[in-house]
Amino acid sequence: MEHFLELAAHDGVFVLRLLVAMLLGGLVGMERQSRGREAGLRTNILVCLGSAAVIVAFQKLSSEFSMDADSVIRMDPARAAAGVITGIGFLGAGTIVKSHDFVRGLTTAASIWAVAAIGVTVGLGEYLIASVVTLLVLVALYVLHRLPFRGDRYASLELKWTGDFNLLADVIAQLEEQGAKIKNRSVIRQPKTENCEATLVLRLGKNESDMEIFGRLQADVRFDEVGWN
Repeated sequence: MEHFLELAAHDGVFVLRLLVAMLLGGLVGMERQSRGREAGLRTNILVCLGSAAVIVAFQKLSSEFSMDADSVIRMDPARAAAGVITGIGFLGAGTIVKSHDFVRGLTTAASIWAVAAIGVTVGLGEYLIASVVTLLVLVALYVLHRLPFRGDRYASLELKWTGDFNLLADVIAQLEEQGAKIKNRSVIRQPKTENCEATLVLRLGKNESDMEIFGRLQADVRFDEVGWN
């Protein structure tokens, strides 16, 4: 028991750092989970806690073995921090999903990277800096998300019909008249059956005309199937 108390007293500062890392990572994780993101509360806690643990372990070993500037063995926390940030890049990349011209998960990946940086900062004992970074991350994720920024919107239109490509040319002309821009297209036609499929990636701009465009296409009986996402 006495040995345990001695260890607790000696390592108390490191334990405190881990607890603070868990708290700060959890704050960011709660915001992400409230938006239904894949990297939520538990993921952000584990990233922040693990990052802090790596730095804490390096610092603890360095102090126990008295590794100063003249020591043959070097344990540089900066190298450990660089390794943590590099490793987190692989985890962040796993949250990014690309479909056609749409990319989702960039903000979540960036938040994971920022949480890892928070963990490293806490592991170094810089509580004030870590707290300020956490506050700024929450402002960027929560407050800035509510600002009324309006940008171009993108949609993917899938069409199926029987015939030739003249119908597609008419549709593209109508879309451009309504302000939509064709960013990408993919067309398939089966000569024997004359079945045609087309996927159009549209930039719709800042107006709210997407449902009007979709409604007109659905009402066009020349199409066998109309899909929109």
